[in-house]
Formats: sequence, C-alpha cells, structure tokens
Amino acid sequence: MKRFVFDVAALISRVLIGVIFVSTGMQKWQAGLGATSKMFTQAGVPLPQLAAAYAMTAETLGGALLIIGLAVRLGALALLGVLAGAFVFVHMGHGISSKTGGWEFVGALAAGCVLLLALGGGRIGVDGVLSAWYRRRRVQKQAAGAPAGAGAGAASTEPMYRGPIPAVPKTSPPERAAPAGPRTPPAEPATPSGEPTTPMHRAETPGETGGTAAGDTTPRHPYGDQGRRPGDLNEEDMSDIDALFSEDHPTRKPPNR
Repeated sequence: MKRFVFDVAALISRVLIGVIFVSTGMQKWQAGLGATSKMFTQAGVPLPQLAAAYAMTAETLGGALLIIGLAVRLGALALLGVLAGAFVFVHMGHGISSKTGGWEFVGALAAGCVLLLALGGGRIGVDGVLSAWYRRRRVQKQAAGAPAGAGAGAASTEPMYRGPIPAVPKTSPPERAAPAGPRTPPAEPATPSGEPTTPMHRAETPGETGGTAAGDTTPRHPYGDQGRRPGDLNEEDMSDIDALFSEDHPTRKPPNR
C-alpha cells in the first residue's frame, strides 16, 4: 500500500513539474535564441548564448521526460542546473517572495526535482514499465538456464524453523560387553532312565579268540554278542506263537505205549 501511494504521489509531482518546465521552455523557443541570450546577458549570466541554449533544451526536453516518466533522474538533474543558475544570477538578491522577484517559485521547483532525483519517478511511467519488463526477462533467462530441480534446491536452502533449537539430552555411551570366555562344550543328552550306561561291545570277527584284544576301544553290548536282554523271545518262541494263530494246527503223535 505504501509503495502504491508513493507511485501516485511521484506521478502527480513529476507531471506538474514537467508541465511547468515545458511551458517555460516553449516560451523561450518562441522568443528565439537571440532574445533569450540578450535576457541572460542583462541578468549577468556568463556565456549567455551557451547558457540560453542549455536552458531552452533542458526545460523543454527535461520537462517532457518527467511527464512520461522516462529517465526521470537525468531530467531532474538537468532541470536542477537551470534552477541553480536562475537562483544565483536572478532571484537570490530579491528575497523570498515572488512578488519582489525572489526565489520562492524557484525553490519549490528545486525541492521537487531533488525528491525526484533521490527517489525516482515511481512505477507509473516508462521507467517502471521497462524495469518490470527487464526483471521478468531476467527471471525467465535464469529459469531457462538453470538445470532441472535447481529452483527447488534453492528454495530448500531457506531454514524452515527459526525458533530456538531444543536441547538434546546426552545419552551415556553403551557399555562394552564382557569379553567372551572359553566356550564350554555342549552338554551331552541325558541317558533315559532304565537304559544301561555300559558301552556297547564290538562283535568279534571270525578267527578272533575269546576276550578283547589289547588296545581295542570298540564299545561292547552289555547283553553279549546277540544284543538281547534277559527275557527276550528267540526264534523258536516266535515260531510257536505263529503256530498258535495259524489255521493248520500241527498234529501231535500219540505217545508210545
């Protein structure tokens, strides 16, 4: 909002100042260079012809630049030169009031030109249009020349969080594990209850004599070479059991009398 107010105020100021200078410059052009030079000679201005040509050109051209808003600072600087000469050689010895030929009117115009020289003519004018076009063109060139994702990377450089950084609690370093000692051999499976713990013995091969040869470490069976427990059925017992359940029962011979 403030920038818009300044643009409007600058537009009004420079247009009014420009119209005043264009009007006085056109009067000098209508009177001619000779008449203007004669007037400057009577006022005691050095180099009257050169000063008259400068004043006529600066007032007309500089006023037009202020009106359209083109090169406002340059036009204001040129008009300040004309006003400085008028103040020193014409109005300074006549006081302030314009009725007595003082510098009242010249001072007001000079103040307006100083503001335009310092602050510019605003965005409403040729300078504002050209400046906006130049900025838009520069942004387009940067966007076209930048690699893909450069804009996102540039935008991500702005920190997201601006508040104070919360303190992170310090954690104690993890304790080192105790060095592993010598590994103990795995425990052997427990022997079922009722099973003999005597090692199995190796069957003797044919040709071996009874007894265990010296240095023989082969485990031996606790129930002999047959490997049967006391009370186990042998082959004859199994054949008698099969005969009981078979259909053909063997006939027994009567005992001899």
